[in-house]
Amino acid sequence: MLRGVNKKIIEINNVEGGYFDRVLFFVNEEKRSEPDSVLNNQAEKYVSDSCALKYKKSIFSSETPKVLLKMAISAGIGLAVGILLL
Repeated sequence: MLRGVNKKIIEINNVEGGYFDRVLFFVNEEKRSEPDSVLNNQAEKYVSDSCALKYKKSIFSSETPKVLLKMAISAGIGLAVGILLL
């Protein structure tokens, strides 16, 4: 049971990515006196940074080094065959 709870909560409804409908932020006690615009900007920034991080990770997956190595080996083999045929 909760009694005497005094929390400031920021709710973000426009969440990108499709997995979540909304995000709730519980404001730290020391930051409750900050203007609402500052708190909202920080919350929006956190959500957008999190979405950007997700997309950044998807570009550089664990398979990327393997693919680059295979491409380099293929290019080397192609170069060797080309030199041998001259």
